[in-house]
Amino acid sequence: MPWSRNSKSDPPGSPSSPGQRPERPPGGFTVLVVDDEEAVRRLACRMLTWMGYQALEARHGREALATIEEHHGPIHLILTDIKMPGMNGRELGRQVESRWPDKAILYMSGFASEVFRGGLLEAGAPFIAKPFTQEDLSLKIRGMLE
Repeated sequence: MPWSRNSKSDPPGSPSSPGQRPERPPGGFTVLVVDDEEAVRRLACRMLTWMGYQALEARHGREALATIEEHHGPIHLILTDIKMPGMNGRELGRQVESRWPDKAILYMSGFASEVFRGGLLEAGAPFIAKPFTQEDLSLKIRGMLE
């Protein structure tokens, strides 16, 4: 259960101690998955749904920006591939950071060494290497949101 912080009996949104992390909003956190590969995007969305998150999809950076603008309700985290045609994930991240500075961004790539050595992503930026397991994804997202 992704929401449990203390035990299996904790209700969603129960903080482990006062003032630590924000409570899970009613209906759960919403994550926007941005990847040009449909199979990867759909699998990530399925994993997120199984973990109790609401998942939205975008095929590329421009579609992601439109989704953020048009979605009724908050989007708490953006999970974006780095290498995509047109606007890459880092360019998307810069636009999101400037327009919606409160949104968390988690970058993903199957080419981790190339991403960091090539300067596409700064050291220490939130990152998960593809392929990832549901547990890996859960730990990363929980660490960023909950």
